[in-house]
Amino acid sequence: MFTVPKGNGNGVMSLQEVAVETGEENEMVVFNSDSVLFEFIGGSWKERGKGEVKVNISQTEGEKARILMRTRGNYRLVLNASLYPGMKLANMDKKGVTFVCANSASEAKGGLSTFALKFKDASIMEEFRETVTAHKVKTAGAAADALKTPENSPNRPD
Repeated sequence: MFTVPKGNGNGVMSLQEVAVETGEENEMVVFNSDSVLFEFIGGSWKERGKGEVKVNISQTEGEKARILMRTRGNYRLVLNASLYPGMKLANMDKKGVTFVCANSASEAKGGLSTFALKFKDASIMEEFRETVTAHKVKTAGAAADALKTPENSPNRPD
């Protein structure tokens, strides 16, 4: 909840609570940690922000999962990427991991970019890697199950 100032004309402000929706209300956090996000652009790594990275699972859309990251301080969304079955994670140094995804929080919509997340230590990086790997498989299974239903089948008997 945030408060919004309201003036009453005599110089004294009263504050009113306002509900803030983040889009994460119907999701369960399965991983979160502080991290630094980098994007590979023009042959070099550019820092995109420092903050909390999360792996969230939708509670309303089956096993759909995504990676989210908001910057520390102003909570600006810098990474919003769905996990997909072919997503590959590669180690970068000892405390980082790289991956390719479509970031819907980016100004350049629609294209794939290479990102890197750096963590405080290797154990956190491994936990992130295991979480993403486990949930991208579940995401693939949920998508395949949806395609196998009789309603979606091209060979559905009428």
